[in-house]
Amino acid sequence: MNSKKKTWMWLALILLATNISTIGSFWYHTYQEKQLASKVELPTEYRTRFLKEQLGLNEVQKNRFRTLNRSYNRNANEVMIQLNELRSEMVQYLGEEQFDTIALKSVAEQIGKKHEVLKLETVQFYQDMKAELSENQQAKLYDLFSSLLQKSDEVKIPRGNRKGRGNGRGPWHKNQ
Repeated sequence: MNSKKKTWMWLALILLATNISTIGSFWYHTYQEKQLASKVELPTEYRTRFLKEQLGLNEVQKNRFRTLNRSYNRNANEVMIQLNELRSEMVQYLGEEQFDTIALKSVAEQIGKKHEVLKLETVQFYQDMKAELSENQQAKLYDLFSSLLQKSDEVKIPRGNRKGRGNGRGPWHKNQ
């Protein structure tokens, strides 16, 4: 009789633990979905339409934003092309057996300056848009841009199983 009680008690504890973990998992995923849903991202395409919907723009504002957006895209894309060229140059230097650290430092500095130019273009775009808006619209614009600018620009390091992927010394390393 005592062993039956122990068995039932263990089954009840296992059932309780399973229910708690299920409820906890459900709550966690619901919370995560709410967090993701509350983050609004500024799309790269159809930005004017998106802003019109989010900010309640009138036709005059919409046309002005379209002009500002074209100018911003033209300037930002030019800087992005230059950044990509500099990154390619950096990779080429890194691929050399004896790479030039002075040249690499110079390229890194140029990349930093281009990033600064890109951020300043974004700031100017924001200021130009803000000048066209009412106070309510400015507050909404601030929310949109703050979520956009708070994205992490950190370098993502690959994680996980690295079996069969070499010794991690890069393509320029000669096997000895």
